[in-house]
Parts: sequence; C-alpha cells; structure tokens
Amino acid sequence: LLVGCTPLYLSDTHTTSTPRSQFFDVAELSREPVATLGLVSPASLQGFNPPLSHALNAALSEVSPPIRGIAAHETVNMLNEKGQAAQYGALIAGFGRAGVLEREPLQRIGSALSSRYVLLPGLAEFNQVIIDRLSIYGWNLIQSRVTTLRLWLQLWETQTGKILWESAGEVTVATKLLRSEQTVALDDIAQKLWLRMIQDNLLEGKSRSRFILSD
Repeated sequence: LLVGCTPLYLSDTHTTSTPRSQFFDVAELSREPVATLGLVSPASLQGFNPPLSHALNAALSEVSPPIRGIAAHETVNMLNEKGQAAQYGALIAGFGRAGVLEREPLQRIGSALSSRYVLLPGLAEFNQVIIDRLSIYGWNLIQSRVTTLRLWLQLWETQTGKILWESAGEVTVATKLLRSEQTVALDDIAQKLWLRMIQDNLLEGKSRSRFILSD
C-alpha cells in the first residue's frame, strides 16, 4: 500500500454481501420509510456511534434512487415517545447475545415506527497506526497514518422477522502526514463505505465490489 512515492491520500475499499432475498422488491425502499436502528459496536468503540450513524444517514440520501431513511436518533426519539424504549433496548440486547432480531419485539418496533423495513448497522473494527519510512531518495523521514474501518449492515423485514440482505465492508486509508495534526475525517470515510455497500450491493445487487482511489 505504501511502496514508492506515497500520494497524499490513498484508499482501498472492499465490500461483499449476500444475494438479496427473491421475495424482496428493492424498489420498495424508495417508496416507504426505512428506519435505521442504533449502531451495534464493541463497548470500546461506542464513542464512534454518532458520527458513523450520521454518515449512514447521509449515504442513504445520496444513493440512487435515494432511500427514505429514518435516522437512528429520530428512531430512538419516536420509540421513546411511544413508550417502546425498553422494548427497543431488549431487542438490541437480544441481538448482541444471539445475533438475531427476535420476531415479536421487532414487529412491535416496526409498528411503532410505521416502518416495514429496518436497517441494522454495525462497527466491527476501527484502527489507526503511524508508519515511519525513509523517502525514496533516503533524504528524510516520511510519516503516514493508516486507518482501517470495518462496517456491516443488515436489512430486516419487521413483520416477518426475516433478514433480507446483509453486507460487510472494509476500507484502508493511508494519508501522508505533512503536519502532525493532519487527518482524514472518520465520517467521510464511513459515508463513502456505507454508500458503496448500499449502492453496489443492495440496490444494484452485486455480491462483491472493490475500489481503489488515489489522490
């Protein structure tokens, strides 16, 4: 990734997904609201939930055709107003234990949100390292920050409790540090990865996608 003359910005993105369910018409996602549940992540990474959730909402509005997403914070507000906060907490906790959204609680959540479909996002890994190396001419030391982000996304039907589709994506970003405080915004990285997962793997039905960008 960092051989030769390093560009100011280099990104390598890979996504993969299951095939869409044959009983699911993807066009429905643009016709009715799709609620986004809170990001599932390890306890040590929960501080990244707000920016990554906002990035997912931005990606939903950017895909073509756009998906009418209900942002995670709006989902929580609606459920709290309708007295479903405890039910929602139990649903997510159950997913953490068993890896499944239980059908009956999911039905009640879907009814409270008036949403037939919900998206469940997850953060698998976030890591940053600084790499030092000599320039190609050996005259000076070059520092690069390498950021790795791994995300996953699932689409569930609330009334049947079926998972209709899921995808996982990984992006590695290398930034040549001209200043010690220089960085690439995490929400920008996440938005591009969410966008590729949704556009390529969900809306266009591809099972694998790879993208390399150099600036």
